[in-house]
Amino acid sequence: MGEVAPGAPGAFTFLRHRFPLIGAHDYGEEQARFGGGRGHQGQDVFAACGTPVVAARGGVVEFAEYQSAAGNYLVIDGARTDVDSAYMHLREAALVVAGERVRTGQPIGFVGATGRASGCHLHFERWSGPGWYSGGAAFDPLPDLRAWDSHS
Repeated sequence: MGEVAPGAPGAFTFLRHRFPLIGAHDYGEEQARFGGGRGHQGQDVFAACGTPVVAARGGVVEFAEYQSAAGNYLVIDGARTDVDSAYMHLREAALVVAGERVRTGQPIGFVGATGRASGCHLHFERWSGPGWYSGGAAFDPLPDLRAWDSHS
């Protein structure tokens, strides 16, 4: 068999990122967005409770815990990106544990309403290096989510 040049018709490209929900979802209104007039540090993505949540980017799970505001949550250090992704209000404890390596698109939990949540949704955050509450800064994940949504 001959080789297919990158970018040529028939070439296969791995997606580095994937939209974190499998199924119908909604981005909500202004208060669901980054900032949202209340210091909101992420984007709420509304979906039915139990909707599968997958890793938007492969990496290593830094935290998989429960916190009164975030509910069941986990944070993944994105492989070679210097960006952490946080997934909050999961229905139950994550399907992965701290220290575990995950791949892009791997199931990690289910949409829920744990912690301080009003209704079923995934609260999704992106943090620049050095990372989530480690000196990094939260940034608006909506442009990334929309881009991933278009090809996932």
